[in-house]
Amino acid sequence: MRLGPVLLVLLGLVADAAGAPAPIYRLDHPDRAPEFTDRPPQQLNPPVTLGAPSAFPALRAPRFDGESGAVPTAASPRSEPSSEAAPRPAITILSPGPGEAIRANNGAIPLSLALRPALTSEERLRLSLDGEVLRTAEAPPAMLEGLARGEHTLLIERLDQEGRALADAQRTFYVLRTALGRTP
Repeated sequence: MRLGPVLLVLLGLVADAAGAPAPIYRLDHPDRAPEFTDRPPQQLNPPVTLGAPSAFPALRAPRFDGESGAVPTAASPRSEPSSEAAPRPAITILSPGPGEAIRANNGAIPLSLALRPALTSEERLRLSLDGEVLRTAEAPPAMLEGLARGEHTLLIERLDQEGRALADAQRTFYVLRTALGRTP
């Protein structure tokens, strides 16, 4: 058993009892980990000053609702009165990706959107492809169909009940289709 660490602890307790903390020195060695000691080294290294110990509040265990057995959840921010305004409508095109080249010999391209918050019953989506309106719908279609090969620009607008744009997203992508019977 090594007496060094035990002796260091005992000296610390004696110093605490005396009211003055014992100085602790750090010895840096080039070939091994630093060493901490209460004995001053042959070189004059300044003592290490220790900060206050960190303390964290204890975690509370979840409480269970006696009737349903479910863990209660935090109240929804929408259920509490708040001075914050409603979230601003947003739309993001997830697929096709920006500049993505998609091989689709049938001209069908999968479409994926993110709508925050979800569409309300008064809102609509207007889809335009290459400057021409394709459709206005209550929900986004899963596929864009009948696309010719080449570059396409998709614009999706989120409209309110009066037809004003609340948000929009635009994406350029490429459709790759096999051309049969063509010679270069």
